[in-house]
Amino acid sequence: ENLTDASKYVIKKIFPNGIFISTKDRETILHLKEHILKEIQKEQEEPKLISDIIPYNGKIIMVVPIDSEAPKGRLILPQVQLLRECLDSGIKSYVVRDTELKSALEDISDIDLVITDSQAFKNVEKIVENKAKLTSFSIIFARQKGDLKDLVIGVKKLSKLNHGDKILISETCTHNTSHEDIGRVKIPKLIKNYCGKELEFEFKSGKDFPEDLSKYAMIIHCGGCMINRKLMQSRIDEAKALRIPITNYGLVIAEVNGILDKAIQIFR
Repeated sequence: ENLTDASKYVIKKIFPNGIFISTKDRETILHLKEHILKEIQKEQEEPKLISDIIPYNGKIIMVVPIDSEAPKGRLILPQVQLLRECLDSGIKSYVVRDTELKSALEDISDIDLVITDSQAFKNVEKIVENKAKLTSFSIIFARQKGDLKDLVIGVKKLSKLNHGDKILISETCTHNTSHEDIGRVKIPKLIKNYCGKELEFEFKSGKDFPEDLSKYAMIIHCGGCMINRKLMQSRIDEAKALRIPITNYGLVIAEVNGILDKAIQIFR
């Protein structure tokens, strides 16, 4: 209360986001509370999935293969979240199986982006060719949940792995696994075939993320649709601090199929 305007000016120069309040002035306290609430809401808001790069009235095709891993009678969370954002943003979205993708591309002109389940990347890329830009649900979530550039740098470590290296495969959701499970079966098989090395894989699911990462040569994370950006970015930062490459499922599948550059082109 006793601060002069000159003193307030100096303090504001040092702390530009500072707010002056007085215990005797209820209005200033209410103003502080409103400011805190706004900052909390900002923290809770996550970046857009694609509506920051696909314009209003833009067109996308979502490729959703129906295989043994697809939940009966429903879509998985990343597909639902992306579909909802498209509806909110006025983006026209078309949902097809990979078996109907070829005819869909013939029916619909001027497609801005084709988004596929990562497991169908290779087949979908052959169908799309140069008709539209292509990426995957996993890569879209990698970009929303953390620094995509760090994860792209991390995936390049695949070609430099050595015999006996231990790889952490981290998945944030828990589910029953099968002989076609992407994290525990398909990703390790793809990596072994790509590297030609004998590697050791360790699997973590849910919130079970190791405290000690130093024993791993590489970390491969799921898309992270079940956790917030703050937690995902903290895992990326932790790996970077230890100089351990970290990447995600979609980027690994794109890299081993030789289509990584095409899969991230839309984000450049």
